[in-house]
Amino acid sequence: MAEAPETKISKKETQIVETAQDLFMHYGIRRVTVEEICRRAGVSKMTFYKYFANKIELVRHLWHAWFDKGYERLDEIDVMDIPLPDKIQMMFDWKTDLLSKMSTEFLEEILPLDLEREKILRRFMEFIIRAQKRGEIRAGINPEFLMAVLDKLYELGDNEALRARYPSLIEFNREIKDFFWYGVIERGNYGRE
Repeated sequence: MAEAPETKISKKETQIVETAQDLFMHYGIRRVTVEEICRRAGVSKMTFYKYFANKIELVRHLWHAWFDKGYERLDEIDVMDIPLPDKIQMMFDWKTDLLSKMSTEFLEEILPLDLEREKILRRFMEFIIRAQKRGEIRAGINPEFLMAVLDKLYELGDNEALRARYPSLIEFNREIKDFFWYGVIERGNYGRE
């Protein structure tokens, strides 16, 4: 029995997306051409343009898919019956795993695009509010203040001289995470006189 045409189209789109993801993550966005994606995916340029208006539209598609998976993971972690620091570490580990698969070139090209900024902030704000309701975050802290602080910390990523002091973007992100969640006091000494 022959496959339905929709299945073939979906399969070709999947080939394009998976091929582009591998190429972008390895070489960055600028170095990869639509022609190269098509050649490696085994599809024509006409097929590519049937699904994506251009290469940047394909990058956006990938970015949204990664964040959708991230949001799913955040929701899974959020409902776990474990301490907040463990949840934070699990989220950081997921993000680190994703970032470790991306080349420096790709990260430098994709991060300035800010494709999901508002959605990310809104979802994280919801996480903060739920954690406050469960008593995991001090009730007196305004979640909007926390979000503004975190936003400013990530703006430090634009400071190339500061970023250069870290061996990788992952280590820089680890520093932001640790500072935001634990401050400057040694975790083992927290609450001691």
